[in-house]
Amino acid sequence: MLVTYFDEVKYEATRQPYYWLGGIVASADTIWSLENQLAALSLELFGTPTLTRDTEFHAADIFHRKRNFKDWADVSKRLDVIKRLLTILNEAAVGKIYVRIEPSKMVASDIERKAFMFFTERVEIHLRAEKSPGILIGDRESDRVSGTFSETLSRYRSSGTPYAYGTQLTHLVDTVHFTDSHHSRMLQLADLYVWTLQFYVSGAHDKYPRSDLAEFIRGSTNIMSPHRYKIWPTAQSWIQV
Repeated sequence: MLVTYFDEVKYEATRQPYYWLGGIVASADTIWSLENQLAALSLELFGTPTLTRDTEFHAADIFHRKRNFKDWADVSKRLDVIKRLLTILNEAAVGKIYVRIEPSKMVASDIERKAFMFFTERVEIHLRAEKSPGILIGDRESDRVSGTFSETLSRYRSSGTPYAYGTQLTHLVDTVHFTDSHHSRMLQLADLYVWTLQFYVSGAHDKYPRSDLAEFIRGSTNIMSPHRYKIWPTAQSWIQV
């Protein structure tokens, strides 16, 4: 059994041109190892390995000096935390999957549902390649979104994804499970993964500290090399929806 933990970066017309949905796929043994490493890092930085809001690793908060890292004035120390987290993720045997949607090129407005459809297809393809069943676990930010995704997955499992080249979901089992990110170190790594994707693609890396982190991502990790991905729409898309 493989578990896919996923998170999103929301589209903002003036700040974030894409909607991202990304996740990491791991076995129970890999999850065990990752949780132990993150618990040790939490103990070092926060004085406790316990999962609470006060010990959450949230990539944007670390980089922008917010919430648990608002008193960390030394940007180099915050960058070091992100690099250590990326190193933990990079060295683990995890699958990496993402969907990137560009709403400005779309006619329809149901961005989240479209991204979730593409994401479940990519997860299904990955599970088939690994010859393993799997489940989905997401960050519970919105009861509306979590309910929608759960109902949507049930329909996909029954009749495939509703697209011209739809996919039958034969390896995803059960429903989509949701929990709060401060209760799951793996969701925190999923947050780190999708945040890193949007950070690197933004391209604004000419000055420190962005230049330093971009160089680390490029030279010391394979984070930008996913196992499966979907960028949509493309110039070859046969219809705008």
